[in-house]
Amino acid sequence: MNWLTTGVAALVCAFGAEVPDDLPLPLPPPPNLLRPEIRWNLPWPDSSRPAAGYQIVSGVEHFEIYHANPEQGVFSHHAHITFHGGVFYAAWSNHVTPDEDGPGQRVLGSISKDGRTWAPAFELFPPLDKNEPKENRGSGKWRLLTDNGWLTVDDTVYAIAEVSESGKDGWGRLAREIRPDGTMGGLFWIVDNPPEPLEGQPRIPDLTDPDYTKIAARISRLLSDPLQTRSIENLHHTAWTFGLDGQNLCEPSVYRRSDGVFVKIWRDRGRAKTKRLYVSVSTTTGYWSPPLQTNIPNSPSKVTTGTLPDGRVYLIGNLVTGHDEVKYDVRDPLVVALSWDGRNFDWARAIRAGAPPLRFSTLRAPGFAYPSAVVANDSLWVIYSIGKEDVAVSRIPLSALGK
Repeated sequence: MNWLTTGVAALVCAFGAEVPDDLPLPLPPPPNLLRPEIRWNLPWPDSSRPAAGYQIVSGVEHFEIYHANPEQGVFSHHAHITFHGGVFYAAWSNHVTPDEDGPGQRVLGSISKDGRTWAPAFELFPPLDKNEPKENRGSGKWRLLTDNGWLTVDDTVYAIAEVSESGKDGWGRLAREIRPDGTMGGLFWIVDNPPEPLEGQPRIPDLTDPDYTKIAARISRLLSDPLQTRSIENLHHTAWTFGLDGQNLCEPSVYRRSDGVFVKIWRDRGRAKTKRLYVSVSTTTGYWSPPLQTNIPNSPSKVTTGTLPDGRVYLIGNLVTGHDEVKYDVRDPLVVALSWDGRNFDWARAIRAGAPPLRFSTLRAPGFAYPSAVVANDSLWVIYSIGKEDVAVSRIPLSALGK
C-alpha cells in the first residue's frame, strides 16, 4: 500500500471493517512525510510597524491596469499575468456590483507592450448567466465564472476560466485564444460533458467539436502538469482539502525544487484560522503527502510561487499575521520572500504597503492580494487586486532581489 491507502486501511481496521484485497501495490512515500518541507528563517512580521516591519524592495514601480468604476465593474479579483512574444497579458474576475463570486461575474482582460501602459479592459469571458443580487438568489442554481490564468501552447496564448454551479460544483474550464493585438478566438470548453447553457445564453463548443477537439485535449493534458496547478480549481471545482490537523485548505501553488521534488503550498481557510501556510510534497510517484502546517506567516490569503532565472524560489503573498480582533483578513503589505533551496526562506521585502480605503464596499478590508507573477525583461512582474476593486502590477528589477 502507498502512504495514503495505508492510513485509510488503518482507519478501516480500527472500526472493524474489512480491508479490500485490491488496494494499490506499495509505492515509496514522499520524503519527510511528517515534517514540513519549508521553513521561515526570518524575523516575525510586526503588525504595529509600517509594512509589518519589512523593507520596501528597492526600485519597485507600480502601474494601474484597471480602475474600478460603476459602468464597467467595481469588483475585481483573481488577477493573473503572463508574458509571451514581447506582450504582457492580464486577466481578472470582474462583477458590476461589489458582489464577489456571484451570478453575472465575468472575466476582463488587458494587454501591454511594456507592462507600464495597459490597453482599456475588454471582456475576455462574458458572464454565463444574468446578474442576480445575493438576496434574490434563493435556492436556485446559478453559474459562476472565475479567472484562472494563462497557458501558452506553442506560440499561442490561451486564457483559462473556471465554471461552477452556484459557486460549488465544478463543471470544468473554458479557454480561448488571445492574440498580441488583443483580438480573440472563439470560446470553447476543454471538457466533453459541459452543462446545458442557461436560458438566454449561447451554446459553447466543447471538446467533441471537431474545430476544438485537438487543442482542447492538448490544453487539458498540459494543465495536468503539477507546475500548471490552478489555484481556483480547489476553490470552485474540486472543493478543498484538509491538513493533518483538520484545517480546511485551498488555493494551492506549486513549484519544483532543484532535487526534483514538487512542493505544493496551501492557504488556510478554516474557521479557526492558523495564519500559517501548509505544505505537501510529491516525488515521481505522483502522490502528494498530507498537508502539514509550516511556520510561514499568512494573513491568510492566496500566495503564488515560482522560480527566478538564478534558480531561487519566490513566494509572494500577504506574509503577515494580522490582528485577531480585526474582522476581515489583513492583506497589507504584499511581500516577496526568496529561498535558494526551496526549503528555507531567508530573504523578504515588501512589494507594496499602505492600501487605499475602499470606495465601493464595506464588506472587506483594504489590501493588495491574490498575486500572480511572471519574469520578463530582467524584472519580476507581480499582478494583484487592490481591495478587490482595482487591478495593478508591480515591477521589481531582478537586481533588487538580493544576491
